[in-house]
Amino acid sequence: MVLKRGDNGEGVKDLQRALNRIGSMLLIDGDFGPGTEAAVIDARVALPKPGPPTADDDLLRALGALPHPSPELTSAGVTFVAREEVSSPVEYRRKYIHPVWPSADSGVTIGIGYDLRFSSPEKLSADWARFVSSDVLGRFGSSLGRRGSDALLAGVRDISIPLPAAISVFLSRMMPEHIGNTRTAYPTLDSLPPARRTALISLVFNRGNDFAGDRRTEMKRIRELLDAGDGDGVAQQFESMTRLWDPVKERGVIERRRREAALWTKGFAALQLE
Repeated sequence: MVLKRGDNGEGVKDLQRALNRIGSMLLIDGDFGPGTEAAVIDARVALPKPGPPTADDDLLRALGALPHPSPELTSAGVTFVAREEVSSPVEYRRKYIHPVWPSADSGVTIGIGYDLRFSSPEKLSADWARFVSSDVLGRFGSSLGRRGSDALLAGVRDISIPLPAAISVFLSRMMPEHIGNTRTAYPTLDSLPPARRTALISLVFNRGNDFAGDRRTEMKRIRELLDAGDGDGVAQQFESMTRLWDPVKERGVIERRRREAALWTKGFAALQLE
């Protein structure tokens, strides 16, 4: 069997699920379109399995033998968080391959949500030295530990972080760190099913695990509900958090909270993630 662009159906869904094991960030929609084709090309490079932008039995076997990228999240959970950060591989290459400054409170950000405000020279090197040169790491130095600015962004805007490198750092360095941060904030994390674990990890990835202040009321309430064994009340806290952001200027983060709430109540399938 060979799957190619224009195909659709359950076989393509199985391919998309398998591609997400290497961080392809695909929705499971059964449509072998340009996004799936680009993911096949990336997979052939990563495995390595050189060949055309089609999926034959050999490629499918190689993908199927891969483990899930995160035991806590599964491939579907990793896909959810990564898509919340950069939308899709196509959008990454269009918008995020160069450093960005997402908001006034963030630092200059590279790869898949890697905020330089919360890094240090030692951490940056440990996370990225395998993928970028020492000269590039040095250029990021002035952004480390600092809120972003137009001037800081302008100084590094020409640097490119290829998607395979961004995915590797996201899976091997960032996700374990953020899962640990989530477990600190929500000690009952490991008792939850994968979709609910993913909703909490996405929240902490985006907002951190600090509970101090009025802007963290809902995050604190989620912990209280989970400690009391009341998982049913958590989705409302995600929705209540939308009070914090401007519905025009910050629509994206509001919609992220609502998708996390939907993930909590309806699971991965409702969002075309499994």
